[in-house]
Amino acid sequence: MSGDSTEYFEFVEDITLADIAVHCRAKTIEKIFALNAEALLHVCLEDPSKLTKAVKHQFLLQHNYLDLLLVKFLNEILFIKDVKGLLLLPETIQITYTDGAFVCEVDCSGDYITNGYDINVDPKAVTMHKVKCEKINDVEWESFIVIDV
Repeated sequence: MSGDSTEYFEFVEDITLADIAVHCRAKTIEKIFALNAEALLHVCLEDPSKLTKAVKHQFLLQHNYLDLLLVKFLNEILFIKDVKGLLLLPETIQITYTDGAFVCEVDCSGDYITNGYDINVDPKAVTMHKVKCEKINDVEWESFIVIDV
């Protein structure tokens, strides 16, 4: 778990045998995306708190569906890890809805894997299996993802 009692992520057991399921709840959609990224880093590293903010990186994504934008967002973080060797956490996330699509602007920071981090698991991708990202009441958002490891 992370954050206060109303905004958190948790790993969910007994959903899938070989993969890792994550449930998040937060007050904003941006916080949902940030918590999912934090959970992903917890999967990757033995001690995520040791990740330094040595390198900055930005990206922009869009999709017509919010839950699929979440998958795209997390897979972009994994793609950057695999291609550039960077472990990243978002510093700012801005999500807007324009012309029928959700747009996600992200500023991240992190460090290269080769700088001495203890790797936990190397995830392959975030799947669309059981993916959910939705507003559940007037003040809370909820998401569910499955990480293929």
